[in-house]
Amino acid sequence: MNCPNCGTTNLDNASICANCGRPLSTPSYTPPPPAPSSYTPPPPGGSFGGATAAPAQIPNYLWQSIVVTICCCLPFGIVGIIFAAQVNDKIRRGDIQGAMVASKNAKTWVLVAFIVGIVLQIVVWGLYSAAILSAIHSGQFNR
Repeated sequence: MNCPNCGTTNLDNASICANCGRPLSTPSYTPPPPAPSSYTPPPPGGSFGGATAAPAQIPNYLWQSIVVTICCCLPFGIVGIIFAAQVNDKIRRGDIQGAMVASKNAKTWVLVAFIVGIVLQIVVWGLYSAAILSAIHSGQFNR
């Protein structure tokens, strides 16, 4: 193999010239650095078209609505279940604002049902206590 720089004949397996010390192989091709791209990726969690981005998770309050329906106050609990069932459906359709409103309404009705249930329990136990005390004082409770 001849040196491309000085022309000296070298062995075929030599990598540098015995005369001038320069590499015998032609320099390998190095590609130029990539040109800057005009594409800018969207920010994480961003949205397109001006729509609002969905929060990480919108709670639907379904299990809470079911519990207060069974344990506390049936009518208000049912209203809570109706709003809770709307949350996931609205998220699936892309109506994030509607899902947030339905979630807020479900939470409100869960709290209303819980508070009304507690107040009703206090009233009922008060009436039971009053009836028992009345029976004791009137002598009807003794056998």
